[in-house]
Amino acid sequence: MRIAISQKRLYMNQPEKNFDLLKQDVLESKGKADLIVFSELALSSALYGHRLVNDALIKLLLEKQKEVIKLSKHIPIVFGNIMIVGDQYYNALFYAKDGKLEAYGFEEEPFDFKLKNLDFIVSHEAVETDKINIVLGLKPYNKDLNHEIYPNTIYVGSDGLYNNGNEVYVLDDYGYVSYKNKCQYLENGMYENKTNIIDLKDLSYNKRHNHTVLNHLIKGIKYFDEENLSYKPKWIVGVSGGLDSALSVTLLTLALGKERVHGVTLPGPYTRDISLQNAKHLFKVLDISHETIQIHAMVDATVASMNVEKIEGLAYENIQARLRGHSLMTIASIINGVVSNNGNKIESALGYATLYGDAIGAFSILADLTKLEVGNLASEINETYHKEIIPTNLIPNIENYAVRFGFAPSAELSQDQFDPMKWGYHDHLVPYLLEHSIERFMEQLIDNSVYDLEMGHYLKQYNLSKSEIIEDLEWVYRQINTAVFKRTQTPPVLKVSGNGFAPEAQVPLYYSSEYIKLKNKYLG
Repeated sequence: MRIAISQKRLYMNQPEKNFDLLKQDVLESKGKADLIVFSELALSSALYGHRLVNDALIKLLLEKQKEVIKLSKHIPIVFGNIMIVGDQYYNALFYAKDGKLEAYGFEEEPFDFKLKNLDFIVSHEAVETDKINIVLGLKPYNKDLNHEIYPNTIYVGSDGLYNNGNEVYVLDDYGYVSYKNKCQYLENGMYENKTNIIDLKDLSYNKRHNHTVLNHLIKGIKYFDEENLSYKPKWIVGVSGGLDSALSVTLLTLALGKERVHGVTLPGPYTRDISLQNAKHLFKVLDISHETIQIHAMVDATVASMNVEKIEGLAYENIQARLRGHSLMTIASIINGVVSNNGNKIESALGYATLYGDAIGAFSILADLTKLEVGNLASEINETYHKEIIPTNLIPNIENYAVRFGFAPSAELSQDQFDPMKWGYHDHLVPYLLEHSIERFMEQLIDNSVYDLEMGHYLKQYNLSKSEIIEDLEWVYRQINTAVFKRTQTPPVLKVSGNGFAPEAQVPLYYSSEYIKLKNKYLG
């Protein structure tokens, strides 16, 4: 039996476009397959918010559903769409044949059908069955997720973008057909948009595509730009000469082409020569347009305009950061462009960014990546393209869990300033605290199991006393809590992991009695 499986790209809030692509697949598969299968919500992609879930859209989706059912006169069709029951709508699954709806089920109600003496069951999750289980998926890519292969299962993913305004996910087009101890993967390449036709009697072994974080970041940028910025603006990147901005400007260039990217250096009173050299290197190797805006005079003018005797410390640092943001936004206004946000996940978690300064932008490309992950991606890019695109002096060197930089990360807003993070350890601690409780961390400190984790290996390198570990832990926990107001005002984040910040509530910092008890036990 031959089955056509469509994992083509879906478009949010574009039912007519999705239907046209579905229709094209149906007509192309006629006579070539006995059944064609599409993902869940195949006409709408993921729905979110009142602007999408409205009467007009629902009416259109139901009208298009009738047209899909009519198309089943060409070939039997399995697909997902919404379904109205009373005054509620549900994510539903449908089977149509000979121009008629034959069966349907809701999210937790799989349905059965028989075709050519083969029994099928259609669901959203793999179920234990002797029948062939067709699983319709519409899930975001998650770098930490390991896909499990179930026997006698056809798993259908989908390509595209899901954007809820706070977080932006690339949909995972991973899929497979597992039948009688054989398995064939269904993934497309980076931008392939094809329908796979498989023969259950003759599954062919194929190697999985290497869908890395790098590929999904490039795809996420490309899709976000296509769907939200159809006027094709220039992307303006503040290139500081540091690692994060180097990766941002490189990813944007790889995704959109050099003509769409404009780099800006914004040297201030404490900018080091090596930073300017790194930026110059990037502009040359990426071959993008660029300019330099000196902020010294603007800083002096701002200070002089204030009715105070002296401005120093954090206030002086923030003036520089905000003037850089102001300059980038001014360029964006002049050339009708948009600004990229270059902050990484650890900076976002700890609030290590200036609101209305380096926290600005249209899209947070790196905000779900730790510093070590940023470094790994920089190395991957250089290795993939067989040349030093991102300066190697920016990429951390890790040996026996000790993290060393040739050029240590710095905001360069004061003399000899370096980022206060404990790299390696904090790269693991922050995601841990986003997924687990601080009480759980304390339990693992007490029984020493934390040192069995990769996080613990990095922690050892800092040779901290017990009191220093607690002091650092509470600093990180406090910063994550305090920085909520910044994160809620920063651009949407391109997500590649299963843990993140949104949605967040801004609440007072609280240490439970259980935490205090565990802390006292640990400190003895």
